[in-house]
Amino acid sequence: MKPRNSRSNRKNAVGVFVYFVCFVVSALAAPRLAVPPGGVAFGEIAAGEGAAKSIEIRNVSDVSVAVAQVKGCCGADASLSTMHLAPSESATLAVTLHPMLPGAFSKDVRILCDDPERPAITIPVTGTAIEGDGAGAAVVASRYTLPAILLAGIADGFNPCAFSIVIALAGILAVGGRRRRARMLGGWAFCLGSFLTYMAMGLGLMHALRALEGLRTVHDTVMLMLALTLFVLSALSVRDAFRYRRARVPSVITLQLPDRVKKAIRAIAEASWRGPAVVAAGLGCGFLVTLLDSLCTGQVYVPVLALIAREPGAWRSFALLALYNLSFIAPLVAVFMLAAKGADAAQMSRWSKRNVFPSKLALGVVFALLGFLVLGQAT
Repeated sequence: MKPRNSRSNRKNAVGVFVYFVCFVVSALAAPRLAVPPGGVAFGEIAAGEGAAKSIEIRNVSDVSVAVAQVKGCCGADASLSTMHLAPSESATLAVTLHPMLPGAFSKDVRILCDDPERPAITIPVTGTAIEGDGAGAAVVASRYTLPAILLAGIADGFNPCAFSIVIALAGILAVGGRRRRARMLGGWAFCLGSFLTYMAMGLGLMHALRALEGLRTVHDTVMLMLALTLFVLSALSVRDAFRYRRARVPSVITLQLPDRVKKAIRAIAEASWRGPAVVAAGLGCGFLVTLLDSLCTGQVYVPVLALIAREPGAWRSFALLALYNLSFIAPLVAVFMLAAKGADAAQMSRWSKRNVFPSKLALGVVFALLGFLVLGQAT
């Protein structure tokens, strides 16, 4: 029996060794397409003006390579001189850019091919856009982005159609004899849930807006339509302010949440904060209410995202987005803190109603300012 087991063990060992060698050879196999290590480096180019650069891609294998697609990203358009490379044949990858704002940029181009070792090749596209004559209105708009975002966030936080909802939610949280600590924890959890939800929505929408940069005509058309919409919203907000000052009834306001949405928000809050898990309920309530409330706050949020999406640098865009959302939830935090300290919801509601007129006027100014800034982003 021993010899038979020995031969079996040797066969198994040989099989494992062959498998290991095949695995190593496969892992170490070189890709068929060779790309310059630095990718496409533009160096310094003028903002507001188109620029083009090309690199050579070579088939270094002994078999042909078929390219299925060349995909640009975030405003980088790319094309390949040939989609079928014979052994030792080269192709020219041409990349064009049209950066609107000064600053360093980092994009990429992807080549999808039938190379089993590397079917998707990512080529970095880097450089720095410097201020040029063609930047024009886009540069001016970028200089006002930070103060505009701060102003828009605070104004949107005091937006009557959203602020009145927050006061009602604070009143719901205070009902039921909860202690001050529980009311504060529930309010802070709601604000955190709202902040995280708006951040997630903002990041997704910014990605979609940046994808439009590669479609220049579509992008400019969308920006022009958005600017026109903002001017209309500005006029409606000012009209709402004067209508409310004369009538003193919410029904005359055009820009507000539908009654069905308001009832849904109250129902969610009453159901969420009924149990003992006030923090978990606050987070969940913040998420759900924010989704519904975005029908109102999105009137400001979307154009703000359009401005942030054009800013150079991923970290700068993220910081501006976080700054806007922190400014937006600041009034929410104040309301929940006042409610936790014993402030009467009816008293806060009366204060909110007294400030509908200035709030609506401020929103009208913000809409007009955002309209001009978004208009400056279109080329």
